[in-house]
Amino acid sequence: MSSSITDEDIICSIEMILGWTPDQALIDYHRGLGFPDRKALGQYIMSTEEFQKKIRSSQKIPLFLGDRIMGYTHKGEVIYLVPTDLDITPAVLRSGQHEPHVEQLIARAVNPGDTTVDIGCNVGYHTLTIAAAVGEHGKVYGFEANPALLPLLKSTLFINGYTTFRGTGRVDLFLNAVADKSGSIILENAPGHSGSGHVVNETPTSDFGAEYSIRTEVPAVRLDDVLRESKPIDFIHMDIEGAEPLAIKGGIELIKRSPNLKIVSEWAVGMMRTLADVDLYIKFLVENGFRFWHVGENLTPVNTTDLLNISHCDLFISRNDPDF
Repeated sequence: MSSSITDEDIICSIEMILGWTPDQALIDYHRGLGFPDRKALGQYIMSTEEFQKKIRSSQKIPLFLGDRIMGYTHKGEVIYLVPTDLDITPAVLRSGQHEPHVEQLIARAVNPGDTTVDIGCNVGYHTLTIAAAVGEHGKVYGFEANPALLPLLKSTLFINGYTTFRGTGRVDLFLNAVADKSGSIILENAPGHSGSGHVVNETPTSDFGAEYSIRTEVPAVRLDDVLRESKPIDFIHMDIEGAEPLAIKGGIELIKRSPNLKIVSEWAVGMMRTLADVDLYIKFLVENGFRFWHVGENLTPVNTTDLLNISHCDLFISRNDPDF
C-alpha cells in the first residue's frame, strides 16, 4: 500500500510523540501502512501501547496516605515513601529516581535467574530493580533493620507482585541487621533521614551522638547462618552506613562458595572505621580475589592502595572484569 507521508513526517511524528528517533526499517514499515496524511499517522502512533503507557505514567499523582506517601518510580512502579524523610522521598517525588548511577549498574550487573542479596533495603527502591532484573526464576534475599520502614517495604514489594502478604515470594524479607555475629544491636537514626540507620557497637566511635536521637534495639544475623542452605550468591547490594565490613565478615563462607559474586556497595571509609578495621576488610577482599571500580557514569578501576583515601562513593567489587 502506498503512502502520501514522507520519511521526514514519520521521523518528526515519532520523535515528538514518543521521544526517540526511528531507524530506517521502522520508517519503511510506517510508510508501508499507507497513512493518507500526517493526522492519521499521529493518531496511529498515539494508539500504540508504548504511547498509552507513557500517558498512564505521566498521569500518576503521589497520594498522602497518613503514615506514608504512595509515589511512583520513573518506571511506573508503586513505591511507599516516608512522609518526613528528607532524602529518598523528595528525590523520588521530583524525578522518580534515587541514586540513578547505582540503579543503572544494578540493572546491568544482575541477570535473569540470579540469586541476590539486598542489605539495607530501606523502602525498597533498589530492591525493586534487583527483583525485576532476576526475573521470575531468580531470588532476592532482602534485609532491613529499621522496623519503622518494614511496613512500607513490605507494601512496596507486595503491590508490585514480588512478595505475598506474608513477605515471601521472589523476594524474601528479613527484619534484621546484618552483622558479624547474631544477637541484638542498637540502631540509631537521625530524625528526617530514614536512610541514616547506623549500628552502635562496643567501639566508642560507633555512637554518632545526639543528632542520631532515635535508638532502637533490633535483631542482628549473620549471612552464613541465614543463607546456609542457599545457592551460591551472584550479586550483593549493600548500603548500611558503615556496617558493610561487619556484613561481609558474617558471610565469609557464603562469599567463598560464590565464585561469580558481584558486589555494589556504599564505600565510606570514615563511617566504616567507626565499626571495623577497614584495612583488614580490604585485605580480606583482596585475598579472595576481588578488585574494585568506582561507580559513576562509567566504571573506573580503583587501585587497592587508593581505597583508604577515596571520598564517600559507591564501588563495584568483583573477582571478574565487568562483562556488561
